[in-house]
Amino acid sequence: MGQHREAIKMAIKDEFLGRFRSMKAKAGDVLPVGWLYDDFMANLNDKEQKALEEIINEMIREGLIEYVGGPRPTYAVTQKGLDILC
Repeated sequence: MGQHREAIKMAIKDEFLGRFRSMKAKAGDVLPVGWLYDDFMANLNDKEQKALEEIINEMIREGLIEYVGGPRPTYAVTQKGLDILC
């Protein structure tokens, strides 16, 4: 079960970072709120939702993304996050 959860987390991480890559993001650019909530999160089941919370926290601790508050919070990519995209 642990390997499956880790695979889900890595897929989510890849999806986040891939989105930044496709946006040709610069440090500080944020994930589009519409994409995050309406396209991405709307399609996650309960297990994937828990894995999402875990991987977001890990990515923040690793310094790859930063939390951006607001009515619908999102995340900004850091320079360190961009560096691993190359």
